[in-house]
Amino acid sequence: MIEQLETEKSNLAAELKESSDRAKKATELTQLAEEEATRLKSILQAAEMEKQMLQQQVHNLTGLVEYVRATTAQSLEEYINRLKLDMNIFTER
Repeated sequence: MIEQLETEKSNLAAELKESSDRAKKATELTQLAEEEATRLKSILQAAEMEKQMLQQQVHNLTGLVEYVRATTAQSLEEYINRLKLDMNIFTER
């Protein structure tokens, strides 16, 4: 009877140690997962900021392109009108 109780005590102690080890490992894994989640959130925030900056640059460049396009068209039109005027003066002579 005492031998049986000692065996059961030993088995229970082994189970308790296994449970404790599993709980410790689960805690470590949870901590690692939380650290990884924090790292990924930081990366996501940085990417979001970069996206916003790029969107602003696209907006700015779009405005610049429109300005250049308009001024180029206007300059070309003025140049063509001057050529026409010069050609009219040349042909009238």
